[in-house]
Amino acid sequence: MNHAYGDCDDTLKEVIEVIITKFSINHFMAVLVMCAGILIAGSSFYSKMPRENFPDIKIPYVIVTTMMTGANPTDVEISITMPLETELEGIEGLKKINSTSSESTSVIALEFDPSLETEVALSRVRDAVDKGKANLPPDVDAPIVKEFSLSGETPVVVLSLVASKNISLSQLQELGEKIEDNLERIPAVLDVKLRGGRDRMILIEVNPERMRYFKISLSQIQQILMSTNRNVSAGASEGATNRIVMRAPGEFQTPEEIFNLVIGTSSRGTPVYMRDIATVSYSFENEKSRARHYNFTAADGESALNQYVKPEKSISIEIMKKSGENLLALIDAVKKTIKALNLPKDVKLIISLDQSKEVKMMLSDLENGIGTSLILVLLVIFVGLGARNAVLVAVAIPFSMFLSIICLSIIGFTLNMMVLYSLIMALGMLVDNAIVIVENIYRHYSLGETRAKAAFVGTTEVAWPVIASTATTVGAFLPLVFWPGIMGSFMSFLPKTVIIVLLSSLFVALIINPTLCSLLMKREKGAEKLADSESKRPSYPLVVLYGRLLEFMLARPIWTISTAALILVFSIVLYGAFGSGVEFFPTLDPGRINANIKPPEGVSLDESDRLSQQMEDRIFSKPGSGYQAPVKNIKNASITIPLGGDQLKTLIQFVDREYRIGRTSASVSEIRNRIEGLDAEGNRVTFPLYDAEYDVVTPNDGPSSGKPISVDIFGEDLNQMTYVIKDMKKLMTETDGVAKPSDNAATAQPTLEWRIDRSRAGMFGLNQSTVASYLQLAVGGVRSGSFGHGDEEQDILFRAPKYDQHSTTQLKNITIPTPSGGSIPITSIASATLVPGPVSIKHSERQRVLNAGAEIQPWVRADADVRASFQEKVKKYSFPPGITYSFGGAAEDQKESTDFLMFAFLLALFIMGIVLVIQFNSIIVPLIIFASIILSLIGVFAGLLIFDMPFGIIMSGIGVISLAGVVVNNAIVLLDAIKQMQEKGHELYDAVITAGMIRFRPVLLTAITTILGLAPMAFKINIDFANLTYQYDTDSSQYWQSMAVAIIFGLLLSTLLTLGVVPTLYVIYFKSKTWLSEKWVGHESEKTGE
Repeated sequence: MNHAYGDCDDTLKEVIEVIITKFSINHFMAVLVMCAGILIAGSSFYSKMPRENFPDIKIPYVIVTTMMTGANPTDVEISITMPLETELEGIEGLKKINSTSSESTSVIALEFDPSLETEVALSRVRDAVDKGKANLPPDVDAPIVKEFSLSGETPVVVLSLVASKNISLSQLQELGEKIEDNLERIPAVLDVKLRGGRDRMILIEVNPERMRYFKISLSQIQQILMSTNRNVSAGASEGATNRIVMRAPGEFQTPEEIFNLVIGTSSRGTPVYMRDIATVSYSFENEKSRARHYNFTAADGESALNQYVKPEKSISIEIMKKSGENLLALIDAVKKTIKALNLPKDVKLIISLDQSKEVKMMLSDLENGIGTSLILVLLVIFVGLGARNAVLVAVAIPFSMFLSIICLSIIGFTLNMMVLYSLIMALGMLVDNAIVIVENIYRHYSLGETRAKAAFVGTTEVAWPVIASTATTVGAFLPLVFWPGIMGSFMSFLPKTVIIVLLSSLFVALIINPTLCSLLMKREKGAEKLADSESKRPSYPLVVLYGRLLEFMLARPIWTISTAALILVFSIVLYGAFGSGVEFFPTLDPGRINANIKPPEGVSLDESDRLSQQMEDRIFSKPGSGYQAPVKNIKNASITIPLGGDQLKTLIQFVDREYRIGRTSASVSEIRNRIEGLDAEGNRVTFPLYDAEYDVVTPNDGPSSGKPISVDIFGEDLNQMTYVIKDMKKLMTETDGVAKPSDNAATAQPTLEWRIDRSRAGMFGLNQSTVASYLQLAVGGVRSGSFGHGDEEQDILFRAPKYDQHSTTQLKNITIPTPSGGSIPITSIASATLVPGPVSIKHSERQRVLNAGAEIQPWVRADADVRASFQEKVKKYSFPPGITYSFGGAAEDQKESTDFLMFAFLLALFIMGIVLVIQFNSIIVPLIIFASIILSLIGVFAGLLIFDMPFGIIMSGIGVISLAGVVVNNAIVLLDAIKQMQEKGHELYDAVITAGMIRFRPVLLTAITTILGLAPMAFKINIDFANLTYQYDTDSSQYWQSMAVAIIFGLLLSTLLTLGVVPTLYVIYFKSKTWLSEKWVGHESEKTGE
């Protein structure tokens, strides 16, 4: 025995002795009080922890927006975007930089490393922008730097304010604004947005003929309005005893004040009032968006109505949550606010989207999973250890869990899906330490020692292997804590939680379990007969059978090792031939989807409405659409149609899981088919929708990673890049498993461009600004200030009367007043030409870029294989000179995650290796233990084959790394027992067999508890404790099944093989070591003799 190692081992035992004998066992009352404190505090913290579906990850995004009025996209790109990008690209912590240069506007989006504080990122960006201002043109507005929050842009609740035909849209808007005011008072609400209504305004309808008669110009009216409609400070008057502040209020209080405003004088010197040339009234702005709502809920209020229903006009109310706020509490507050509203009889407020239902369902699934796992684990402990010892082991569960909850709450974790699954994963592991210690204490107690001495000796004897086992498991999870990027910020909740639970369980096993054993452990009758007093081998039937099998394997070491190696090779080959491929991240049956439409640039609101309506008719089976019934499982749908080329959104909510007919992934596939004019089986029903880009998007079931299929095209020639991007979409269409692709190549917007002859305009006393103002007046109106404050603020709009407004085809008939009192046709000073309007120019990492992307069909699980197939096609494509490409979206995240997980696995092995070298003072023994990790791969591939599942890069990958930390524990406990037997003088074979039989039960029990703890996830079945029934195929089980299967089958096969292969490898190692030592000693003796 190496002295250094012996000293280390002795020091550790001394520390354990002090903790256990001097404090825990001798001061048992203090330990009992601490136990009560853990239970009370843990219960309190658990009830108060904020609940949410996924962790609220705050990624530092900063947006720099710069305006340059009248500049086309190319000018914006060269004059603003490129100089600012040059200054911004060198900022420390910057991960990505993207930009969009459009007409008059430059927007630069900067994504920083998640470890960087947002305020620091903002400060660095502002400094860089300040430096870059010197390179910008003088007529550019000051750049605006602000934070962009992804959670702040995503609604957690969507309400549809629905009214009958008796209620006008303007009345609905007023009602929506009142509801908006009430909702914004909720502290956790970040923002509330109304869509589909019409804002109120003050309308001034001017008569151009009367303006010409009184020689009043538009700019004159605007100037008077702007100077009059404001409050003016008049200074302060200092008195002997007081100071009086003076002000001259001038803001308009009523439209009558505008109506009676003096705007000039006539040729006779009399005042000209606004009423002389215009009418002033309350009105509503032109429609900027439309919204409608479909309700397919049956009479029971839950299941789907399998027939067409007419849509109802509505206003959509979107509610965003502040970062870090309790989602369930927020939505409860929203529902209370809604309940308190006194709505008219003809108005309904329908909840179209409620993320709290998903959160409650997911949390309920996971809490039921914890309960189910707990029952299974307790059942195994009771069978394996007996009732009293099982209770002593089982107390480790609540104490470890509540201690972990306290720690998680203190560091600011919420109770989300990642944390709850981590608790399930750790549930089987956390009793491992307690099983080993309680079982060893009971063994000593059965041999006749007192409870206190048995607790002391039994704990100190296995303390080091228990600590080493925990250290190796923590070492396996530790690298995952440092996972970079958005995916890492999301997934790191798992290792952090598991590490906290494992350390808590170690504390409980070394402090609480021995203390309770010293007080409560009871020796069963005949316990002494279960141990051989000479060799101290247990003698119950199962362990005797194992002892004989182990003797058989030790007698045939070559056969044992070669058989295990052949099984490993066979499993890998079998999975390669018959496996289900590779997936990046698991997908769930969605509870909702977005059916989006990207219309051509510059389309009218009516045209956008038509495009949406023809899609809605097919999905919801309007008579005449060719479809007899709506797509299955639809509960309701909210449609939002914005003005212009913005994306049209149809939010479709599916019925709850227990009311669904089949999978909602099949419903998603059918929706895509109907857009293509096909039925559910793919048979042609009608023509495909082709005059816009239609995209059916399922919500992200985890961190945002972009489109599953995505390619970026870089170059300088936008026309050439657009040509290539169309080819990329064709390649996507030709790839099996890819849904309808789309791109972000902007189409040209039709623009009527007026060329003004400055010299001719000057002859009539006109300029470019005056001509443009009259064009605005004739078409849509000119905004001139505002009326009111805050939520009551309304724009003041100048507009020609409806009878005098001109459509775009009649603009050439416009006449413009001149300062001399006459008027001239616009065509005498300007010419109009219809030209393609400017497009936006996008940059990625300072290069021009276009993107094509696509979703994966719902029935495809091996999305990584689909990506690989598309990427092979792209690599064979002949790109024009100057055009390059890169794969983005999920492909980029997949590569980053794969690289990191490989690194994390190697780093985990290194950390575990260091711990094992410290424990065994050997390099070969850790390598023997690592054999159990390699053998666990047999179970991983076998489990995936049995369940017909793809290998998940994220879930299965983490499962393998987790498995590495778990499977070595059995080998550590086994080899440590062999070492102890040898130190007591046992011969090699006897030491191996005796140690194997002594550790057989704790090794088997720890493996079974971990397996059964994850079994509900693997087999997708839970006990529903609230309704006293069972749940099958829950969302949480779909999400975590791949990881659970990898760990369960890997641990199962590894444990069975470890009990035979690891002892065999140790025997081969020890015999080889002895043989080499003897040879070395003989060689040294010969040299000495010479």
